[in-house]
Amino acid sequence: MNTTVRRALWVVLVLLCLGLVFLALRGVLAVGAVPISAAPTLSATASATPSPSPSPSSARFTPSPATTATPTPTPSPSSASPTREAAVPVETQELAGTPTPSEEPTPTEEPAPSEEPTPAAAAHLSGPAAPWDEVTATPVHVDVHQDGEQIVGAGIDLTQLDEGGDLDPEPQTVGWYGPPQWGTTPGERSRYAGVLAGHVVYHGVRDVFWNLGDVRAGAVVVVTYDDGTQAAFEADADAVSVEKEALTQDPSHRWAWEPGGDDAKVTLITCDLVPGTGMAGNAFNNWVVQATRVA
Repeated sequence: MNTTVRRALWVVLVLLCLGLVFLALRGVLAVGAVPISAAPTLSATASATPSPSPSPSSARFTPSPATTATPTPTPSPSSASPTREAAVPVETQELAGTPTPSEEPTPTEEPAPSEEPTPAAAAHLSGPAAPWDEVTATPVHVDVHQDGEQIVGAGIDLTQLDEGGDLDPEPQTVGWYGPPQWGTTPGERSRYAGVLAGHVVYHGVRDVFWNLGDVRAGAVVVVTYDDGTQAAFEADADAVSVEKEALTQDPSHRWAWEPGGDDAKVTLITCDLVPGTGMAGNAFNNWVVQATRVA
């Protein structure tokens, strides 16, 4: 065998080895894009008492021990080998015996949030306010303003769980996890939060929620609907970094999905990239921002 043939064989062997190493590491390093993981159903955590929302003064939320229920994990085909940029956890409200927003009792006579916008929120409203008790219009755009600067601005599309049980919105689009799987529209009063999910990076490109981790308490979130109405929210706390599985399985984080009461809350979720992974999309935690409607 001459030298040229031997060299060619060595090159082929090296390439094969590199390919095997890449495939072996792909699930860990999530090269390119990482998935938004599936969540348990509400029945798995129904007996747990939801923890209060994180304190506005806290930049990070420290998980507390699980409460009374032990959630049953929902297996996800993608959980063993992520293939997309950090999947945002989701839940479903289609459960027997668990009230969905459409089945909720009429709100009590407790004082309702003021429908007069705060000065910070009013400065970002350009249309009439959407109804408070029930929003029938479709959310089509979301903006986030931090310290007078717009740090998020993107269109919204209705998003559902895929066949693997993941919530995976299209790139450069915020996914509204809505009917029929999740019954709350952002902006209406409900014991459940409206849920908006988006990617932080997608195949090495900055995506819609790249700056979500920079959100601080008091930031203004504005949701615009297809009828021209709007709803303004103020962030309850700084963005919270929560381990992905804990966000969906640990009852202490149930506030992200079911804050309780009859406020109008919206939860925004994306991935918290591991420092040093750059745009590769490696993420084991999610950034979570919860905001309460003020106008």
